[in-house]
Amino acid sequence: MTDPLTSFTGLKRGLLSDQIYDLIKAMIKDTTLAPGEQLVESQLARRLQVSQAPVRDALKRLSHEGLVTHIRHQGNFVASYTPEEAEQAKIARAALEELAGALAWRRLDDETQAYLVALIDGMHAAAAERDLTEFRELDFTFHRAVIEASGNAYLPRMWDIIEPSLRSLHVLGDPEFSGDWHEVAEWHRSLLDHLSGDDRDACARLFRAHAAGTLLDDADGGASAGAQSEGATA
Repeated sequence: MTDPLTSFTGLKRGLLSDQIYDLIKAMIKDTTLAPGEQLVESQLARRLQVSQAPVRDALKRLSHEGLVTHIRHQGNFVASYTPEEAEQAKIARAALEELAGALAWRRLDDETQAYLVALIDGMHAAAAERDLTEFRELDFTFHRAVIEASGNAYLPRMWDIIEPSLRSLHVLGDPEFSGDWHEVAEWHRSLLDHLSGDDRDACARLFRAHAAGTLLDDADGGASAGAQSEGATA
């Protein structure tokens, strides 16, 4: 398997710490660097063929964001999560999604709308192939795209903090889910429909219910298509 660090080429010397920061952050988010794994500055620097200074700067930034934990006299480690912290992340995520749904309501331009539709279509294709890994990535991408569409620059940063815990605990794309993944994809279509609907509050509530795994009654009193088990997906 190709080492993602050694395959990362074209580093611009003036922006080393920014690029290394982006790389390590992406590897933490997709669990290439697993929770609890030690991050040794000298090893990372050798693999990237750079000095330790930009690596150190990147790790400090990630530590400030909560993605890396620095333990005195031991070093830096990918943040890991206790069951209590995981539950807190789920609660924070539900509130974040509710706010994103409210802010993104009727804000989608044609390009973003088409992008979200393509992601849902991709989920159906992945479901047909039983490719859970691909489905999971599309699921994360969908929610990140809505958060970015909110127009609030702080929400994507908040998502970046909680995403690693959601990934490590399979809050999205639980491999043990035995239901219909096509139905899961359609839950996202319901979310998209609400983003261009007539009721901002209903949109926000649906995003929260989707994230929290609770039932949400729609305006007609029926159970929303977005309600589902949190263990299935997000």
